[in-house]
Amino acid sequence: MNVLAAIVESLHWAANYNSHELAAPTVILWPDEERLWTQTIPALRASYPLLRTLGDYDPGNGTGPAVWIRHQLETEKGGDIPVVYLPGIARSAFRSADQCPAALTHLFALQFQGQFWTQKNGKDWTPFAFLSSGNTGLSLDVAADQETKKAIQECLQALLKVEVAYLKTGKLEAADFRELVTPDPARTMLRWMSDPVRIQQELTNAGAGWTTFCAVCRKTYQFDPEKDGAITAAEKLTSGKGAWPTVWQRYKDSYPHFPGVKALLESLAPTSLFAEKASEYKPLSNRREEELLAKELLQLEALPHKDALAKIKALAAEHGPRAKWVWAAMGESPLAMAMENLATLVATVDSTGTPATWDALAEFYSSTGWKADWSVLRGLDTVRSTAPAKALAVAIRAVYIPWLEKLAVTAQAQASNYPSHGPQTCRCQTVEDGTVYLFADGLRMDIARGLEASLLKTGAPIEIALDHNWAALPTVTATAKSAWMPLAARLGGPLEGTGFQAVEQNNGKALTHSRFKQLLEELGISFLESGDAGSPTGCAWTEMGSVDSYGHEQGAKLAWRIDEEITGLRQRILDLLNAGWAKVVVTTDHGWLMVPGGLPKAELPKHLTATRWSRCALPGEGAQHGYPLTSWFWDAAESVVLAPGISCFSAGMEYSHGGLTIQESLIPLLTVSARTTGVAKTVNLKSWKWAGLRLNMVFTGAQGLTVDLRSKVADPDSSFAKSPATVSADGEKTSILVAEDDTIGTAAFLVVVDKAGQVIFKQPIVIGEN
Repeated sequence: MNVLAAIVESLHWAANYNSHELAAPTVILWPDEERLWTQTIPALRASYPLLRTLGDYDPGNGTGPAVWIRHQLETEKGGDIPVVYLPGIARSAFRSADQCPAALTHLFALQFQGQFWTQKNGKDWTPFAFLSSGNTGLSLDVAADQETKKAIQECLQALLKVEVAYLKTGKLEAADFRELVTPDPARTMLRWMSDPVRIQQELTNAGAGWTTFCAVCRKTYQFDPEKDGAITAAEKLTSGKGAWPTVWQRYKDSYPHFPGVKALLESLAPTSLFAEKASEYKPLSNRREEELLAKELLQLEALPHKDALAKIKALAAEHGPRAKWVWAAMGESPLAMAMENLATLVATVDSTGTPATWDALAEFYSSTGWKADWSVLRGLDTVRSTAPAKALAVAIRAVYIPWLEKLAVTAQAQASNYPSHGPQTCRCQTVEDGTVYLFADGLRMDIARGLEASLLKTGAPIEIALDHNWAALPTVTATAKSAWMPLAARLGGPLEGTGFQAVEQNNGKALTHSRFKQLLEELGISFLESGDAGSPTGCAWTEMGSVDSYGHEQGAKLAWRIDEEITGLRQRILDLLNAGWAKVVVTTDHGWLMVPGGLPKAELPKHLTATRWSRCALPGEGAQHGYPLTSWFWDAAESVVLAPGISCFSAGMEYSHGGLTIQESLIPLLTVSARTTGVAKTVNLKSWKWAGLRLNMVFTGAQGLTVDLRSKVADPDSSFAKSPATVSADGEKTSILVAEDDTIGTAAFLVVVDKAGQVIFKQPIVIGEN
């Protein structure tokens, strides 16, 4: 029972009488000299339709003068006893006909026909008395101070909806009642600060909402909205004192809901802004720090490498905390957020030793070195607007280019014993049942690590193994995509035209994509188009991803696309596993270099080459260029010019590949396998029907699983079928053909078998009978 129901019940109780001495009352009179109950009447009338109010003529709201009320009492009949509410009239007004107010004259005699709703001592009920009185009141423990009585009056409308049992949990004071109207004062404060005029009007229209809010503010926040205004609230919010930290935390957690607060805080610019210490509370302070940080980063261009590393460490320590400020969440601290990535870049550069062999380079880069490249990508994704992006690019170049060059020089010094120098030494991709190869062009090691982390976060029942291989040289798709056994055994050279395309040994034709698909089929590997899950038997190849194309088209802006690429690959992997494939092997062709502002330029005149790509070229006959040569993967007799270090033969290239660096040549191999969880897959047989000796079935949850018809549930040798059936990965229908017609009428079991050979569903059935 809530308070409103308790009042209605008390009004009913007032009609009780001694039938041995009195006639049944025909009306309940409710005097209220101080008009304390007026705000409750609309809600009460909704629950008690025969409630009438003495006042100006307004029949639609049950209000009218005494003569109208008498007429209503005479003509209206209902189940309840009518109640007449008398605002401004005291019980004492009924003592003498001579002293009765003129407005009450026609109701004076009703006291002899009805009862009064008053306290036992004859005094008018007040809200405080009704809540606290043990005599037909609610017997609540209510503080008797004036502030509590005032709060009850302010919150009376909201109080009507509260359960009485809830109010009996302890002593009730002013704050308890005001919480009914302002249950979340921090939120209300922020809403008002965001739009003072509208929220004040909204609270005012809600009855005592504005009055109560002001009272809460005075007590809890030592602040009066009416007298001090929103600008003072903003000053107190930035003080971090008293109860204001709670309001600030609420703003940080839910700032989109209070858009006007930021503008209010921006109006608090101090007189000496640039002499003021950085403050989390003030957006202008944060903006100033971003500008100062940008200037500091731009100055790194003139510093030696070692000094640039030390400077970034110091700046990261100074500005890193701002990444947790609310302004960072609003996108106003991109450089502060990027400092975490720069700090990781510096830490990785600092930890780089002197790996001198291909094995040492692979171990370092696959375990640690990739973090430098990943940090660059993440930093560039964080900072997108022009001015801060320029400052970040300067900082990245100051520490990243020397590190890249160092590793490049180490790798290129060992070009003569590169691990994958021809088909006889290339990687192997086994044609294995239940395996699908997912080719992602340009999936560099750092992005593979990001994909690995993204998959682990899903909580899917999977196992992940990350290994590495070496790309074919030069590290371009035309050469490297098909450089794996057993496919490589069918391909070779010599070079055709101006590209680095492999050719088929049996006809000397350049390998096209359509022919690549045909060769896969010949090797026993089916080709799955995008979005097609296929049947999870045998071995398959599918392709997805646009990392390389985005890199060539957009340069350093590739960083903006990495998350969407990882998300797409992750979903494709999970879809394939859910379709029943045992494992998905994510493979690629090459990595790449990417530096904001462009890779260094290396001069190689066109007249010295037969063809020139950005990081590799075919030398012209007798050309004297001075650059290192390597043999082409598909034909050792063919020489390829490699750009030195991390340079490009074309100017202004931010993204490129084709050369020999650890980023381009060490390629990831990510194997994602479905993990056996020990929980049986839920399989349901929706329908089945015999058509002669063929049983047609519709299942749910059986995709990729085997269906059989047996005399003994777990014995595959007891099968009646010509061969078990497999439910396709993208369907529900399947069918089984019984081998012998003399088995019609034989009892059998329809079973579904998982990949481990365990029966996870059985259904008794009679062969040939529907």
